[in-house]
Amino acid sequence: MKLKKLNSKKSKAQAMVEFAIALPVLLVLLYGILEAGRLLFLYSTVVTASRQAVRYGSATGIGNGTGNASEPRYQDCDGIRTAAQRYAYLGAFDAITIKWDNGPTFTPLEYCTNPSTDNTFKPKSDNTSRVSVTVVEHFTPLVPKLLPFINRDITATSSRTILMGVSIQVTMPPVTYIASTPTFTPTNTATSTNTATATNTPTATLTPVLSFTPSNTPTITLTPPPSLTPTVTPTFTPEATPVPSCIGITHGPITKTDNTMSMTITNPWNFPLTTGAGIVSWNDDKGHQTSGDKTLRLQNITIGSTIIWTGDVTGVVAQSFSNPAVIPAAIPPATTTVTITFTFHQSYDNFDGTEKIYINLSTPGCEGNPIQS
Repeated sequence: MKLKKLNSKKSKAQAMVEFAIALPVLLVLLYGILEAGRLLFLYSTVVTASRQAVRYGSATGIGNGTGNASEPRYQDCDGIRTAAQRYAYLGAFDAITIKWDNGPTFTPLEYCTNPSTDNTFKPKSDNTSRVSVTVVEHFTPLVPKLLPFINRDITATSSRTILMGVSIQVTMPPVTYIASTPTFTPTNTATSTNTATATNTPTATLTPVLSFTPSNTPTITLTPPPSLTPTVTPTFTPEATPVPSCIGITHGPITKTDNTMSMTITNPWNFPLTTGAGIVSWNDDKGHQTSGDKTLRLQNITIGSTIIWTGDVTGVVAQSFSNPAVIPAAIPPATTTVTITFTFHQSYDNFDGTEKIYINLSTPGCEGNPIQS
């Protein structure tokens, strides 16, 4: 009986047929992975762009867009759009919509439709206003007819509350203070006075001798020397009494004009305030934009008409104007407003949000209440 031996090797033609059947499936799977990666990447950029744009618009400070550089950031339309477009890695976004509302239950209202700045939106002082940014980008697959169901718009909306102010309540200690008046303390000071004092002094007398001729007897008298006697003279040294409170000192926003940066300060109390040293920060490396030298060097500081500091400093963002020594200046009482002005060596063109002013007070009782922007 003969047995037929089976051939275990496959032919080359069979392998080619199997590869031709499996190749389209592999290509479709690879294409789907690529499209899913593009879709997730575009979704991530849209969400990040809306978050960064609304974060810029709700931050405290002055805008740095192409419009009016003195406008707050929530009115700087170009600055908000630029903050979103920084994350458009695959091309500019199709639409960026900027709106505002007064909470989740408030219907959002669109602004910043065309201009670079728009001052129609003014947030409420009770910290309930929000700025909202919506970013839209259309996703188109590389082969639209192969995956038509993922041809769609990707939209992301982010909202953020604008913090206009924070109230700070301080409990005063249970101590009754007296208004600032000078007090006098007597001090005993010894002074020398030439006063004569009676002193017993012996007197020499010649003894008479028997003689046939009468003679005169001389007498020598010593004059007492002067004696120093201390005399007490009272003197008075004034001592300042701490003022009752320094809470309530207000200031305006930081502004710039030509080569100066300034801020107004209002003293609501009926006594003057004396300023001391402080710290100021500014855009020292890129604050100037109209020439090759972008730096700003601080040269003098004035409060009202008093020059309290002079110098020429640059190189770091924060500079202390306590060295060389600051000349004290007085802020007049009774709701008087004065202006502190910082003068630089060339024009201040670009605010970047790092501008801050911090001023200590040397008035007794006010040391713990500095003025800070």
